[in-house]
Amino acid sequence: MCHNGVVYVRKVDQQTLTLQVSGKLWMRSLVMSDVETGSEWAHLLGRAMAGPLKGKKLTPLVTDMMTWQSWKQKHPQTTAMQLSRTSKNFNRSFYNRDPERFVAGFSLRDHDFAIAMTDLQQVKVHQFEAAGVPLLATYTSGATGIQLFEPNLKRRQLTFKAVDNGQMKDAETNSIWSRLSGECLSGELKGNRLRPRVVIMSFKTAWNNFHPESTQIRINRT
Repeated sequence: MCHNGVVYVRKVDQQTLTLQVSGKLWMRSLVMSDVETGSEWAHLLGRAMAGPLKGKKLTPLVTDMMTWQSWKQKHPQTTAMQLSRTSKNFNRSFYNRDPERFVAGFSLRDHDFAIAMTDLQQVKVHQFEAAGVPLLATYTSGATGIQLFEPNLKRRQLTFKAVDNGQMKDAETNSIWSRLSGECLSGELKGNRLRPRVVIMSFKTAWNNFHPESTQIRINRT
């Protein structure tokens, strides 16, 4: 299994779909089906693989994967949907006890990329380019995944380094930012927020199976 979660907009060509578990697997990964057409969808790709909607894609949304405690601290008025638990092991320790098995994957300009979780856990903040786009990847201990942002603000590219308490600082103004939300907490740029990008936590093997030409983002841990 992939051990990931993805949130999609379930509207395709002005039609709102009702998606459900099909009971099938493709490359050891969940296959969804829609009630309206019976098309079958690969959950990691968000693409219809069979049926009347074959070839259509769902639009992924930016999401955060974090502990309930961290989420409640930031969003105390949250309403939660209660679902039956299928596993007691799906928690933060699931990713942290064996992080070398996981990557943060993303797609950009028809190219696929992956960041090793172990690499980013060491450096906390990493800036790089992918498909010609400047990006910023961050890791926070209160999260179970990796965040991805565009380090640009009003056409100005910022340079970040990790500091304590799950924060980072830009070299241009010395403003302090949250690594988790991309929001500026203090300094000249307070109140601004970096634009997030969709990133998916996944087993390395599963990501590579679905994205065989994926490029590994290299991070120097020193």
